[in-house]
Amino acid sequence: MKSLWLKIALVWMVAFSAVSASENPKAVIIFDASGSMWGQINGVTKIEIARDTLKNVLKEWNPNVELGLTLYGHRSKGDCNDIETVIPVGRVDKESIIATVMRIKPKGKTPLSRSLKKVAKEIKYTQEKATIILISDGKETCDPNPCRVAKELEKNGIDFVVHVIGFDVDKKTAQELGCIAKATGGEYFPAKNATALNNAMKSIVKKVEIAEPKPISKPIIKKLKNNIEVSASEKVGGKWVKAYHRIYRAQNGKKVDRQLTSVNSTKKYAGETLLDEGSYLLQSEYNEFKVQTPFEIQAGEVTKLHIAMGQTGTIEISASEEKGGKWVKAYHRIYKVIDGVQDERQTKGISSYKDKVGDAQIAIGKYIVKSEYNKFKKETPFEIKAGETTKIKVIFTQFSLGANCSNPQEKVEYELYASSGQLIYEKSSECSNLLKVTLDSGNYTVEAKISTGVKEAKFEVGAGHPTKLLLDLTNLNHQEEIEADSPAIQIQQELNSSSTIGE
Repeated sequence: MKSLWLKIALVWMVAFSAVSASENPKAVIIFDASGSMWGQINGVTKIEIARDTLKNVLKEWNPNVELGLTLYGHRSKGDCNDIETVIPVGRVDKESIIATVMRIKPKGKTPLSRSLKKVAKEIKYTQEKATIILISDGKETCDPNPCRVAKELEKNGIDFVVHVIGFDVDKKTAQELGCIAKATGGEYFPAKNATALNNAMKSIVKKVEIAEPKPISKPIIKKLKNNIEVSASEKVGGKWVKAYHRIYRAQNGKKVDRQLTSVNSTKKYAGETLLDEGSYLLQSEYNEFKVQTPFEIQAGEVTKLHIAMGQTGTIEISASEEKGGKWVKAYHRIYKVIDGVQDERQTKGISSYKDKVGDAQIAIGKYIVKSEYNKFKKETPFEIKAGETTKIKVIFTQFSLGANCSNPQEKVEYELYASSGQLIYEKSSECSNLLKVTLDSGNYTVEAKISTGVKEAKFEVGAGHPTKLLLDLTNLNHQEEIEADSPAIQIQQELNSSSTIGE
């Protein structure tokens, strides 16, 4: 009888231990601190984005879930054994873990296989349920085939699961990391930016937490007015900006139908709308930036997305006919310059006026602006820097063109040609009128035609050259010279001379 009671007691002890373990789930984060984490996404290093994401997740961490933190590649370069358990699995000290995370300085290699083996052994994966959250921005750089290692661990372990986040990785690396997750029954989450990384971490945390007991009756789900909130900034942690967001239904992160709806976010307010449960794709637009973000809508929850769009600066353009002169109305086409080559697609078109500059907010980088005034054009290179205003003053040199004629009221037909031979200006005007023509620096040819003939002249515009040209059109047919050489005129001159002598 005593033996029977002892057996019953042992059964209760085992059962109680199993319940206690299930009430306190455990997880270990293996964090990538390899040198490649100094790479940038939209001007922000990946290590900064990852640190901020972990900080946000830890602030909301369920205290009933025990947590550990292991780093690799954070102490030395080229060392495949640079793997350290900085926080052993246990009750979460949020401030301590956050402080540890914020001190991480990437340096070394990416030993995925060795990190998985080390952590699995430490959390006694062959005796207890073990969940690992692996965050990596690159593939294995020390040992071959981490996927095979994951399969062996899963085979020998008790409910051994690895959830993997591939942070800004290429297709081949995503396949390697995805294989680790699949081999252990975990899930793989691609994360191309801060928002996607944050969402991936939240999704994994939900999988680790204990599910609430199901009530006997149907759960009451609070009816929400909006279940998606979207905001945007130029960089992570920056001031909000006005942006436009298109929403599509999605499958495997890709849109599968026409645009479902859209929302606007501003500097002050998030864009909001109500969606059914399911998978979606958000396409955010700000200036010429377009960012796509997959997201999920779950019953009774509000999904909040913040999109880092990309940094910009401002350009201000004015135009005049001379330096310090009155402004004139002009049109300006802006083109991006990439590696010294102008993009064929126009980035922006703006106008400047007599009383107002032309301005636009555009992405940082190098550009060229092609300005047009009347029939004349001028090109000016410039650069946009983050948060700065670039001011450009375009000068179109003014040139005066006129003629002297025997009859001031006679019509003169002017044709003005550039050095390339292109006709750039033509006008008919009375000889007494002085024409004002806007010209850029360079060589030109003018033709002036009246009833008695045509005169051509070449001239140059630019520093040190005259800004006025008067054409002499008084004797184009050389009538005076012709008459002076006429026999009739000579006879008359001789008669006049004889008459004078006789007197």
